[in-house]
Amino acid sequence: MTISPARHDLSFEIPDNAELLIKEARRQGRRRRLKGALILVMTATIVIALVLLVAGGVPIGARRPIGGNTAPPTGANLSSATASATANTYLLYVGHGVGVTATYNQNSGCSEVFLTNDFIHWRNVTPPLKRTTGIPKGQCLYAWTDASFTTPTDGWLLARNGGSTDTILRHTLDGGRTWVTQPGGDTGSNGGMETISFVNSKIGWRQQFGFGSNGNYALQRTLNGGTTWSTRSPDARSSCTFAQDVFSSASVGFAFSNWNSVSNPTFLLRTLNGGVDWSRFTLPTPPSLPHNARGLYGEPEFVGADGVVPVDFPVNGHQAIFFYSTHDGGLKWKVNANSMMPIIVKEPLKLNPQTATNTCNLDTSATSGRAAVISMANLSTWWILEPGLKGATKRLVVTNSGGAVSSFDIKGLPATTGQMEFTALNVNDALITLPIPYGYQTTYESNDGGATWKKLTL
Repeated sequence: MTISPARHDLSFEIPDNAELLIKEARRQGRRRRLKGALILVMTATIVIALVLLVAGGVPIGARRPIGGNTAPPTGANLSSATASATANTYLLYVGHGVGVTATYNQNSGCSEVFLTNDFIHWRNVTPPLKRTTGIPKGQCLYAWTDASFTTPTDGWLLARNGGSTDTILRHTLDGGRTWVTQPGGDTGSNGGMETISFVNSKIGWRQQFGFGSNGNYALQRTLNGGTTWSTRSPDARSSCTFAQDVFSSASVGFAFSNWNSVSNPTFLLRTLNGGVDWSRFTLPTPPSLPHNARGLYGEPEFVGADGVVPVDFPVNGHQAIFFYSTHDGGLKWKVNANSMMPIIVKEPLKLNPQTATNTCNLDTSATSGRAAVISMANLSTWWILEPGLKGATKRLVVTNSGGAVSSFDIKGLPATTGQMEFTALNVNDALITLPIPYGYQTTYESNDGGATWKKLTL
């Protein structure tokens, strides 16, 4: 099973290839260390801003697609968010009745932010930034890479500096019409990234992912809406360095690894003390399956204390997908007892032995076969893709928490058997991003429940 990462709010970059980003960051680092003359310092800064931020056509550290808390309106029409021919457009966030996109100009390194409440009409809500001393007019160091909203009007934007590791944070209470400055953070390394996620108007989390020999990890929390931040863990005990965190409160959270061809974790990590300590967490095997069946765990989704997590059990030559629910913020879970469960994907899948012992499941091939790809638009609407060759992808849309299931054979997509990022916006609208050569990606959108797909052109 592949679940579009990183948390329970839908943030989107035209997704990065992690290996390409890390290699590019290291390559840039080696080049910078060779520049000894002081006269080249400013040149190096500009190069970093324009080159290091361009990895696969979008700023390094921008978020990849993940399932949204609250389904936005139907009729997603991202092409109405206009962008110039030299700019790439990528979704930062969808949820709670709001969508946020950013454009990134590859020539100047500058980015703008657009916001919509109906997915038809977009408006420019780019926070004003002071001109950076020493940077030529028309060039920019900061690119917007992440966003989080708790209501259609209350939200945060994060941008990173391409010439260093610092980030900046802006907060709006009026849907992006005005912004206030809040303390920024750090990406941990030039090739690193930082992410934000807010539980409500007061409680928020910030994760730092540093790559390479100079990289490190940190988890920060705010209890006053971003005004101040405290480090909960510079290196969370028993956690995974590259796992992403989803919190339901100030104390209870879950860590999961991004799902791809080499990362299919058979467990979650849970913290009960705000990210300081973590322990391995698994759910009871459904009684209809063999007692020793192991499942692939997806990303938990929360709306307040209510939450859902999908688990894909490869058994008897097929995949049996169950959804577990909680109503106390993730302390107690039970399998969804709907009569439609489990959702069956006929593609056979085998868990390789090393996933049982590898702590974070990031460095070994976890499965043999084509794992189902799942994206949850909200707690009761789930999309499931069965990867296939060109014109042979299958999709299921599950609504009413499993009360209804519809299925299509998708003809309008290329092969989906490789790395893929999949984001369901609601019961009708979804995005799929597929890799193409040289680290770039192509994104397709559907506005009719997956029956037809077209390339996203902006």
